[in-house]
Amino acid sequence: MSEVVETNKGGLWLGLMIGGAVGAIASLLVAPKAGSKLRQDLMSTYRTWQDKTKELASSVSESSKALAETLSDSSKALAETVSQKTEDLVDTAKETAKESQHRVTDSIQAAKTTFQNN
Repeated sequence: MSEVVETNKGGLWLGLMIGGAVGAIASLLVAPKAGSKLRQDLMSTYRTWQDKTKELASSVSESSKALAETLSDSSKALAETVSQKTEDLVDTAKETAKESQHRVTDSIQAAKTTFQNN
């Protein structure tokens, strides 16, 4: 049962991250801005997300490692498992951020091409 809950939490976070990225991109593309301003806003948003993701990953990793160091031997195995799952989640978040960057770049290029053709 707890394994199902943990899996669902990971899926929830991944879904929230992807949904947030898609919503942000959509809102920026619909906004009435000049192409150069839109590209600047998209890159600024991406960099902000990237920085926050790195900070969160670093913080969680450090907390997990500190927790693992302070617990008894029987608890260390559990802490290591949590640490590994956290690192896996961070890796997934980084991959999602990279995919989002590629989607943003592709969307910018498509929008640029569309505006140039009109």
